[in-house]
Amino acid sequence: MKQNKLRVMGKLVIFLLVWGAVQAGIIDGTSGNQEQEAMENYLKTARVVKVIKGATGGRTAPWVVNLSDGQVQKQAIFKFVNRPRPAMLPDSYRYELAAYRLSRLLELDFVPPMVERTIEGRPGSLQLLIPGTMQESYRASRGLEPPDKAAFDQALAEILIFENLVYDQCLDGADILIHKASWKVWRIDFSEAFAPVEELLPDCPLKNCSSNLYDSLMKLSEESVESALKSYLNEAELAALLKRRQLILNKIKELIEEQGEEAVIFVKK
Repeated sequence: MKQNKLRVMGKLVIFLLVWGAVQAGIIDGTSGNQEQEAMENYLKTARVVKVIKGATGGRTAPWVVNLSDGQVQKQAIFKFVNRPRPAMLPDSYRYELAAYRLSRLLELDFVPPMVERTIEGRPGSLQLLIPGTMQESYRASRGLEPPDKAAFDQALAEILIFENLVYDQCLDGADILIHKASWKVWRIDFSEAFAPVEELLPDCPLKNCSSNLYDSLMKLSEESVESALKSYLNEAELAALLKRRQLILNKIKELIEEQGEEAVIFVKK
């Protein structure tokens, strides 16, 4: 009995430490694996306090959901439209989930934590709403400069590669969020991604890549992709994704041959 109690108390201490990191970290603009996992658990289990419908507008009119675990209250975005391909205008929360799972496979941290959950009888994607952010379009229109431009540009470079990988519109100012205090960059809205196109995005050239992302792309296997994403993507979407991965790697190798590795591969700040 004493051992069980100690085990429970140990788990509680670990949870509180991790949750403290979540509150000081991902909610305020930074992140890490433990924090992401803790937030995923929160999104899965926190009680739905209130559902706000029609507050966000947009083509799919997602809901804003107020959550509480009895101690912490947070908001999340719930998307439930499920119109996958071959629909004429594909738009699905399942593509959101696929993008998040892929970002975790690649050890990227710019897609806010997300889980699959059913709310009011509707299955959908529930994604943490990051407070204190501005859209990239707002930043650019007002000429606001990041305190560390190199780090900011590196974050956008990683996002650009990921957008090519999932075949979603590149560097859309409305889909890139910037935390006002930390200047951490986030990328949201992948509900139209993963078109079965076996080429990279037009007018969206790759220029450089972080060493971590380059290594992750090289290690990304067909088996790991299919295991993580087969419940969200069809065969054509999966095949095109894997083809684009190879095209990205080919392009990076080509750039290295032309410019040298130091000009193309950077160590993320």
